[in-house]
Amino acid sequence: MTIWRLDRLLQAAILLSLSGTVQAEEAWAPLHFKDFGKELTSKWVPVPNGDSGAPRQGWLGTADGFFTREYHLAFDYTDRSGPDAYGALARFNIPWSRRFWTGIELPFYQQSGGTTGVGDGTLTAQFMLAETRNLSINAGSGFRLPWGRDALGNGFFAAEPQVNLWADIGAGFAVRGRVSYTFADSGRADTFNLNMTIGQTITNHDKAPFGDLSWYVAANWREPVGGGRAFVSILPGVRTHLGKNLFLLGGVEIPVSHAESFYRERIIVQFVQGF
Repeated sequence: MTIWRLDRLLQAAILLSLSGTVQAEEAWAPLHFKDFGKELTSKWVPVPNGDSGAPRQGWLGTADGFFTREYHLAFDYTDRSGPDAYGALARFNIPWSRRFWTGIELPFYQQSGGTTGVGDGTLTAQFMLAETRNLSINAGSGFRLPWGRDALGNGFFAAEPQVNLWADIGAGFAVRGRVSYTFADSGRADTFNLNMTIGQTITNHDKAPFGDLSWYVAANWREPVGGGRAFVSILPGVRTHLGKNLFLLGGVEIPVSHAESFYRERIIVQFVQGF
């Protein structure tokens, strides 16, 4: 599929999602697993903040147990023992209903050691299993699409079934995480993946440019199945609302095991526009 056709499909998806939400007159209500089939086509509506004020908003280096409707533009710099690397990507999140969501990630620029190109894309589909004001649990799978440049470590397919969680635990604090397993082709090792993140939102949404100001620390563990070096990292980060549902995120991911085999640090800056 060409990038032009993909862009047209994304535009159509955004318009359909917008029209469904604008016309929705129903108020938010909890979702229970026993009613999954009945609500599979229910129009998506934003979920209110948790009881302590924790908003359902994406953070860097972690998973979302909830659905959002937004697009992202992210940039990163990776400090490695070999040639450093730079990248830029776009991401689109589309909730088709209260129970079904898709996201697509397009790394449109990668550069390392004088080599440039595009990266492999990722298409993710998730189903909301249950959701209350203070808890969201979804499950689905991500699919790595091998259209990137091989010389930059791309060009292979992978599937990652996953379960994701978000919870408001009080005082503006939220925890979130993911358990997943990656099935990779092209002779690459499968991996077991675990993420856990905690953070706190300390200002109200309307206090732009410091609205919904949040700090968080994400921890990731990726263990190759059948042997190999595990990847373990921590990522401290922040998020703030600049105004008109435009958000700025920043973080630094630091490997804490076998850094010489991966990288020293990765700096990430991301803009998020909700709509």
